[in-house]
Amino acid sequence: MTLNRSLASVNTPEAVIPPAIVQTPITPVGAVTDSKLKRLLHFLLRWETLLVIAILAIAGAAHGINMFHFPYFEDDEGTYLSQAWAVVNQGRLAYYTYWYDHAPVGWFQIALWTLLTGGSHTFGSPLYSGRVLMLIMQIGATWMLYAIARKISGNVLIALVVALLFALSPYGIYYHRRVLLDNITTFTMLLSILLLVSKRLSLKRVWLSALAFSIAVLSKEITVFITPALLYLVFSQTDKSHRWLATLGWAVLFASLVSLYPLMAIINNELFPSGTWLGGNAPHVSLLQGVLYQASRGHDGGILNPNSEFWIMTRYWLQDDPVLVFFGTCAAILSVLLIKKYRVVGIMGLCSLCFWLYFLHGGEVIVFYLVPLLPLLALNLGLVLGILAENMGNFLQRVFSLQAKFARVLQSAIFLLCLMAIVIPLYSPAFNLGYRSSDVGDRNNPFIDWNGTQADAQMMAIQWVEEHIPANSRIVIDQSMWPDLHDSGHKYVHYYWKVETDPAIRNAIFHNNWRNIDYVVTSPQMTIDAKESDMRLVQSIIDHSTIIVSFDTGGWPMRVRKVNK
Repeated sequence: MTLNRSLASVNTPEAVIPPAIVQTPITPVGAVTDSKLKRLLHFLLRWETLLVIAILAIAGAAHGINMFHFPYFEDDEGTYLSQAWAVVNQGRLAYYTYWYDHAPVGWFQIALWTLLTGGSHTFGSPLYSGRVLMLIMQIGATWMLYAIARKISGNVLIALVVALLFALSPYGIYYHRRVLLDNITTFTMLLSILLLVSKRLSLKRVWLSALAFSIAVLSKEITVFITPALLYLVFSQTDKSHRWLATLGWAVLFASLVSLYPLMAIINNELFPSGTWLGGNAPHVSLLQGVLYQASRGHDGGILNPNSEFWIMTRYWLQDDPVLVFFGTCAAILSVLLIKKYRVVGIMGLCSLCFWLYFLHGGEVIVFYLVPLLPLLALNLGLVLGILAENMGNFLQRVFSLQAKFARVLQSAIFLLCLMAIVIPLYSPAFNLGYRSSDVGDRNNPFIDWNGTQADAQMMAIQWVEEHIPANSRIVIDQSMWPDLHDSGHKYVHYYWKVETDPAIRNAIFHNNWRNIDYVVTSPQMTIDAKESDMRLVQSIIDHSTIIVSFDTGGWPMRVRKVNK
């Protein structure tokens, strides 16, 4: 500083000042220059980028390897692929009568995927094409979950663990492969949350979040139950200067976009049921009737009834993924209790509890309802373990007077030890849990996700029908077979639920008479549904038929039967 003052006080021409003094800034000893900071930052960002790529590669391998062979193809997969086919090829919302069971935006995205990839047979079977889309969405969901955890915690290790807990979930690998609306809604739900956890939340992000969440709800309605938690997140994250504008704007934009669904029903005169004052007397489907039907399904005592759908599914979920279902839920409850100090962490816990509250209501709870909750449980567990490790590390740092660097290492060690104490005992061979669960895996083969061939029997049955049964035959099938058989020229194949319940199929085509069917291809699901749901026509078709060929490559037998007229 003395040198600077003396130079400034002397009226000396610039030319006589020594060049070394003019060009070299005086930097305190040990200080880091801006260029060094930039290089260091660039290195860290590049290192984290490589880490994220590795995480996504793990997620892609876990879900992609053998996904065409295991698990078996669900009816719902064929349903959504056939509806996407109808959108692309017929300009209709569904191949069969659309009855407002779900909003159509989910299969709009499948239809868009088929258009972008050159058709539904680009990857072979349309079922394969759908599962490739699910793989891409799963990788994207894993990345978004990493980014959400990273932004909330500011810790790479926590984000890494959260992403891997989600990507390697035994339940998740089983259900994330399937073409389900629940997987599609999870992708856009996470996108909406990611847009809101930015430290500097702009109004543009708020509007995009509302758009993403409206797409999520119009893909699968179950995500609507976390709306209050997301509104709270918008309110808490935005600046005070425009907080109310952002919150009300998010709500109005979301409500406006979702209202397009009932508006569509109003335009088609399908909002109110037939036979009502506003619905008229002409027979038609109805949005309100569809909503009431979905709301009335499986009514039981909920949490108060130990044999309710809620408890049955909870026991399944605890067996399939005890780490996320039990410990993730405990973490969600704890995070809500800590919401005053850790606001965003607590709101993520609220999102999880909103789903649980819906499950408790005493209606039907389907096994894959856990799909959109799963990433939130992984997030809850990682964030809460991070908070516990941080507080324990700070306590030990004060007690033992540790340096900050050692304290950070200690916190990471505590975090990993807590996680190992949870994960390792539950996934040991002594328990029928996780990859060894009878629901999503195999006790004797924990690697069945990657070497099972369960779905091959279905593809073999499809190929046999295409090669040996005339295209003009009337066949009752599992809906998973519909996309392939219909595209191969078999125009008279029909889903067994529609044969039983849809008057346009049961009465107009088959005249409610089993003798008007030529073949039936049975799956375990069809035979169970025919008995448990008292399907008289379908059961008559099965009873009056003879097996001509059967396929079984791993516990999901398919039998082609000829009807004895």
